[in-house]
Amino acid sequence: MASAVLTPELALRYLAELSIDIRASALLSPDGSLAASDPPDRELGEALAEQVAFALAAADRGATEPVAEVEATMAAGSVFVVRRAGRALAVVTRRYALSSLVRYDLRQVLADLVEEDA
Repeated sequence: MASAVLTPELALRYLAELSIDIRASALLSPDGSLAASDPPDRELGEALAEQVAFALAAADRGATEPVAEVEATMAAGSVFVVRRAGRALAVVTRRYALSSLVRYDLRQVLADLVEEDA
């Protein structure tokens, strides 16, 4: 029996199944382009990817080396970004999402994607 290949689209769908708090997600390729978004609206995905790149660049400017994770919390919800092997996975969540759980899920899904690439 062949195992399923984890594509960027499947990774985001799986992530959405893990948490009802996720409202939108985007996966950026190592070159910074949008690999996939959920909901699969290209315009929304491109806008989210642009903001993710901006957040990572801002965080990197304040650090001595590239940051692996970014978390921003606002009154209406939060944004989480995890970066590994050049890829970045970001989600927008509802207000009361559990930070540690969301970050764990992002790290696991991104690790699986990076493993698929290898």
